[in-house]
Amino acid sequence: MDFLLQSGAALSLTVGARNVDKALQRVNLARYTALNLGQSRPVDIVPIDLMNIDATADAIARLKPDIIFNATTLHSWWVITKLPVEAFKRLDAARGGIWTPMHQVLIRRLMKAVRLANSQATVVNASYPDVVNASLAAEGLAPAIGIGNIANAVPGIRLAAADLLGLGPGAIEIRFFAQHYVSYRMPSTGGTDGAPYHLTVYANGLEVPRAEIDHDTLFSLVAGRYRRVKGLAGQSVTASSATAMLLALAKRSGQVVHAPGPLGLVGGYPVCISPMGLLVDLPAKLTLDEAIDINRQCQRFDGIESVDDDGTVRFTEHAAGVMREVLGYELDAYQPEECEARAEELAAHFAQYSRANGGHSQAA
Repeated sequence: MDFLLQSGAALSLTVGARNVDKALQRVNLARYTALNLGQSRPVDIVPIDLMNIDATADAIARLKPDIIFNATTLHSWWVITKLPVEAFKRLDAARGGIWTPMHQVLIRRLMKAVRLANSQATVVNASYPDVVNASLAAEGLAPAIGIGNIANAVPGIRLAAADLLGLGPGAIEIRFFAQHYVSYRMPSTGGTDGAPYHLTVYANGLEVPRAEIDHDTLFSLVAGRYRRVKGLAGQSVTASSATAMLLALAKRSGQVVHAPGPLGLVGGYPVCISPMGLLVDLPAKLTLDEAIDINRQCQRFDGIESVDDDGTVRFTEHAAGVMREVLGYELDAYQPEECEARAEELAAHFAQYSRANGGHSQAA
């Protein structure tokens, strides 16, 4: 909201929230900031509770949005970071994929409301789209695309590549293919821990031969000289990636942006957003099947064994083992229609673990 209002883009904006009074104060903060920078646009606020599919569908039918941006979840990524360090480490060993059911519930209900309203809106999902979008695709409920994750790693790679090649960042473009794990891990450690990815670097429009840019050196620069503030304080990177996506969707000018979960695919890709729709932007030496396979292999490092054709999400043996041993929760796989029951069970086990370890039990 901050970045959209500051951009000066001619957009009509509506915020949907359960707590309208709280939303009003946050929207006004965004409007104050934008006005200080010479930008002023009104923002409407409407009550929305995504658990109520019929009411949400009525609101969508009334508002007739062109783009719907979902930033809701039952378990924000940062919740486990509030645990004491050792308790966090034990649980984080399972990787981020184990929370998929809790990310899936609200966007699934939103997508049902979109279908019920017969809306043609482009739905953008911020809630673990690398996996959730693919699972929902089996039900015909896939959002069009996601935000963040792979997109968050792109600025650091461009800065590091520019450094290595002795150019300005504006001369560098990349095409990066990887699941959430790599975009989360590499900027912190300077490596991928063996997780697969594909990266093509372009300088002044020309592909840089692989022999001329060492990826180990490149990634070490991202985690070194170009390391950034992370955690909640670093959320402006995710917010700016979301803003870039929403503006690209509004303009439909053929811009290429990086995003997870486009077209119901697992993992992250560069995507061309044109008047004709969304298209994965492939470099010359990579096929779409190869790109998908890279992401399918990569997601195992995030605790996801597979997303089946029927939408079943299967956890790796390691991730399921951590859930069992740390949370006392047995879950190897679940189908899309089971996500709410599994999310409720997972939330209960996490709350018990959090209380037992001196953390906060409330998910967000």
